[in-house]
Amino acid sequence: MTTDTLLEISNLDAGYGGVDVLRSISLAVYAGEFVSVVGPNGAGKSTLFKTISGLVTPSAGSIHFKGQDLLAIEASRRPHLGIAHVPEGRQVFPSLTILENLEMGSYVTDRRASADLLEKVYHWFPKLRERHGQLAGTLSGGEQQMLAIGRGLMADPAILMLDEPSMGLAPAIADEIFERLLEIHRENSLGIILVEQRVAEALHFARRAYVLEAGQIILSGAPADLQDDDRIRQAYLGM
Repeated sequence: MTTDTLLEISNLDAGYGGVDVLRSISLAVYAGEFVSVVGPNGAGKSTLFKTISGLVTPSAGSIHFKGQDLLAIEASRRPHLGIAHVPEGRQVFPSLTILENLEMGSYVTDRRASADLLEKVYHWFPKLRERHGQLAGTLSGGEQQMLAIGRGLMADPAILMLDEPSMGLAPAIADEIFERLLEIHRENSLGIILVEQRVAEALHFARRAYVLEAGQIILSGAPADLQDDDRIRQAYLGM
């Protein structure tokens, strides 16, 4: 990991219909860093990602990506900067094949880069290669999650934002997804920001973590330190 700041959010307020869900959020992700954001349902985790992606307009604060003012850039242009958002619920295109779904993620890259990225995705997720002609809507939940992650990687991002990748998956499948994410991160020095309710796993894989509750960051730091905090142990780890 370098000390270069990839994503920096300062004093961010954002929400819907004039009501702020996020309040005074400040966080950073450095180049090549794996960061987790954990918290209960309704804490504002998905709203945070939607604000970074440009789907929600903040009422206050700033977001900078690679030193650029992200709020001055249209949502449609943000993937071209190197931001990939894998949304909650996977949201694959069910009537398209696996390959077609992956190709949908590569519109910001040139043809040669897309071919190389496709080989990488197939390396990390061999099932996608085996079933490349299968309709996405016929895949299992775990396979759809692999496809959603693969589609995000096809944009060759500098940062991959993952919203609840374990949602609706059996524990063994979720563990497989997390292990694969760690492999991808290590092989590519890819910046990852993970939003997740499975706190133990999210802390295990992260270099740093933030705890988001009721729209505010209440704790942040190294995972080992958070795991030793009585509030985290009692509220999230069942200890």
